[in-house]
Amino acid sequence: MPGYERAEVTAELKVITSNQAERPPQEQIQAAKKAAGESSLAREAGPETTMLAGGRSEVLEMAVKIIEASLDAGAHAVEVKVEAEADAPRFDG
Repeated sequence: MPGYERAEVTAELKVITSNQAERPPQEQIQAAKKAAGESSLAREAGPETTMLAGGRSEVLEMAVKIIEASLDAGAHAVEVKVEAEADAPRFDG
């Protein structure tokens, strides 16, 4: 079973590029990948998508860094999907 399937939390981030930004779309995507590369979290990246998996705090912290890097590079938006495993600690606890 892949490690990301056993992780406490997974986050999928998809960069929505902007053609009106100062930096070209590919650089907007690369900014997200560079930010993700600074993490030791398990990750898979598609053309515009980065997948993070690990502990809740670490995944959420890294997701914010990726969002900031993408928006700073001129991306129009970042779509985020976060899922917690059934036995993961809850936010209210």
